[in-house]
Amino acid sequence: MKSAVLATTILVAGMLLISAGSGRADSRLTGMAIVKGTCQKLVIAGKDRSLECTGSLLNTDYDDQRTGVYFTLLDGGVITFSNRGDLEERAGSDKHVAPVDLVIIGQYPNKKINRVAAKGRCRYGNPFKGPSLIECSADSELGRFEATFLSNGEKPEVKTF
Repeated sequence: MKSAVLATTILVAGMLLISAGSGRADSRLTGMAIVKGTCQKLVIAGKDRSLECTGSLLNTDYDDQRTGVYFTLLDGGVITFSNRGDLEERAGSDKHVAPVDLVIIGQYPNKKINRVAAKGRCRYGNPFKGPSLIECSADSELGRFEATFLSNGEKPEVKTF
């Protein structure tokens, strides 16, 4: 079951990466990290969907400095908190805060993607140094989006392109 969910996560994220992941049409994906752990909270447009959240999280980087934190649902849906990585700030030796300006709602298998302007932030530690908390929140015209994920302490799987 876990491998099927991870495969779906990567498939859906791939669809979103191609369709909606970055700010520029010609931007190029340069890296992706897959983090395993426990999704503790997921609120989509004000609705609690925590029980539907999977134990995999993705983080992407693009050549235009755009980044995304992808929280995945059991039904194949993906909620992405997107930001400009170059605006990220350090909040300690291994802690970062990134402003969020866009939430991307992806649904699979119908491949519906909704990009929503938002204002918020993601806070996270270093998952390469043990368990790490990743917290994102943003407000939009559709309502509030929130997500909390605790990595399991394993080093993330990293892919560079």
